[in-house]
Amino acid sequence: MVRANGSSSIASLDAERRRQLPHDETDMLRRVLAIHGEIVQAGLDPHRIVDVVTHRAQELTHASGAVVEILDGTELIYWSASGSCQSELGMRVGTRQSLSGLCATTGLILRCDDSETDPRVDREKCRKVSLRSMVVAPLKCGDTTIGVLKVISPYIHAFGPNDERALSLLNDLIGAMLSHAAHHAALQATMNARAEAERMQHAEHADSVERIRATIDEEAFDFVFQPIVRLDDRRAIAFEALARFPQFPGQPPNVLFDEARAAGLELDLQLAVAEQALLRIDELPRDASLAINVSPETLTSPALEWLCRHNQPRRLVLEITEHTSIDDYAALAERVFVLKRIGVRLAIDDAGAGFASLRHVLRLQPDLIKLDASLTHDIDSMARQQNLASALVTFAEGTSASIIAEGIETQAEFDTLRNLCIPYGQGYFLGRPGALV
Repeated sequence: MVRANGSSSIASLDAERRRQLPHDETDMLRRVLAIHGEIVQAGLDPHRIVDVVTHRAQELTHASGAVVEILDGTELIYWSASGSCQSELGMRVGTRQSLSGLCATTGLILRCDDSETDPRVDREKCRKVSLRSMVVAPLKCGDTTIGVLKVISPYIHAFGPNDERALSLLNDLIGAMLSHAAHHAALQATMNARAEAERMQHAEHADSVERIRATIDEEAFDFVFQPIVRLDDRRAIAFEALARFPQFPGQPPNVLFDEARAAGLELDLQLAVAEQALLRIDELPRDASLAINVSPETLTSPALEWLCRHNQPRRLVLEITEHTSIDDYAALAERVFVLKRIGVRLAIDDAGAGFASLRHVLRLQPDLIKLDASLTHDIDSMARQQNLASALVTFAEGTSASIIAEGIETQAEFDTLRNLCIPYGQGYFLGRPGALV
């Protein structure tokens, strides 16, 4: 470092000689374009891009060293360095009382011609790295200043306007490439996240298929039976078979059926459950029917018809739930007709909970209409619910169907439903699901 006044004049003469080297605007642009080619070859790796610019900035300005300092909170870290700065790689400097910090804050290109006399710099730190003059240019990624590009020299007045212009052009190049790299990285991250999500979804689907298939093959399910009773004398006229899956404790059965639907195995699971439930029919009282829940797809399956034909069809009730969509009513109605002809009865579950159930009632002409528990709950104190239930009773009588009220839990609900001439009911008040005795 040059500190004495006599030495300073020698340094100035050397700097003047360096500035007289070929360095016109055309030559500078040519060299910057060549550097741009190197940056492109560096690809989308930010470290490689910055390293190219750091080394070429030193050459282009005839500096003794160059550094890219990246903002990190209230500090700047030497992220890439060349020449006399290389040994300082990783050094941190505060943004206050430094020309780099002022550059990053103001977004302006700043030049120091003599660190011994410039009040904007930390004189002691400049002496430590043998810095006497420098140019600092803001480095931006998009609209955000992320750091600075700095060239240094141990000589005073080592840099001029052309060097400022050169750093400005280099920073434009590096900023554009870093923005492109960031965009590419974000895009790649999004694509990778999507690919990972699809991979996980595929793996979950495969696991689900394997789990459902094992449940079917091993017949890993059991049943509880809930009575459907005649309200006049509370005698059980049917029992609804409700599947349970002991290997999945705490998981509601409908979740497993939904999983089977997503795995493309709903038909297989429902047929397996129906087959095992039908084997229990002889455990019921001889004058009681067995009710089984099925989807429209299962209802139209020839396999279900075969099971019904060979398992006392006149004692069977097939229930279609309210939440199941039906795409082809004509095909379903044709299958229902075949099943009814062999003695099977059809029930529409959850009627009154939504439009779909009422459409099922109109299009499929069921033998039984199960009034949804949401209408049964507190019906003794809800006039609107009573009016709807009464209307459904009238409708059922006109279509030779019967009403079953679901979810009866209190004596008051039971009495109100019986007074509304609803013939059948089901719910905890009448009997909880359990084993057959």
